[in-house]
Amino acid sequence: MEAYLINSLAFLLSIVFGYLLGSIPNGVIIGKLFYKKDPRDYYSHNSGGTNSGRVLGKKIGILVTILDMLKTIASLYIVFAILEFTGIENYFIWQGYDAKPLFYFGSAFFSIIGHCYSIFLKFKGGKGVASTLGLNGSISPILFGCDLMFFLFLKRKKIVSLSSILTSVTLSIATWIIAITCYCLSYSSINLTWSFGFLVFPKIGFEFAIMNTLISLLIIYRHKENINRIKNGTENKVTWIK
Repeated sequence: MEAYLINSLAFLLSIVFGYLLGSIPNGVIIGKLFYKKDPRDYYSHNSGGTNSGRVLGKKIGILVTILDMLKTIASLYIVFAILEFTGIENYFIWQGYDAKPLFYFGSAFFSIIGHCYSIFLKFKGGKGVASTLGLNGSISPILFGCDLMFFLFLKRKKIVSLSSILTSVTLSIATWIIAITCYCLSYSSINLTWSFGFLVFPKIGFEFAIMNTLISLLIIYRHKENINRIKNGTENKVTWIK
């Protein structure tokens, strides 16, 4: 009973921490503080890096994108570090199952939820693309390579929203392939992370694969209006890529 309560409390604290950190609206803060503009008042009315770049300039758009990546990365690695390096990890093993990935990936997932539905913006926000790319790229060079597919899709299709959707699906599929392959071959996924097996690092297991699938579905849902415009042939295309 004590272990159940400890695990339940740890999971709750992890997702609340992730949600609050992810809810920080970097684009809105920078826009209002330095430019007296709110990105939500223009174009797509989102607070993410793409729309912030349209309203506040490309450099600010890049800055907001990086900050949105970092808040999700931080939500993962702060919880991961607490669970792995404070001597409390034994509380989170249930009959041989290591439950820690549920907590740190849960924190990262709710960070992206917070980015999309920020409590500070009346549960509105961005679309979660930058946060997702940053999270995946911070874990594995393989997933970082999948992140770069965004630019390949963008070069071919010239549509940011479609490239975002295709990249999120690619990441989801890649994570499942890694998780299933490592499970079937009894191979440690740690060897496929940036630690290359030499350091304690977040595992690429089924918990992460499920999370990436949910994120992919969320990104598709957040782009539902873009999808309709793509079908109608009215979605904006980037003009600076040849």
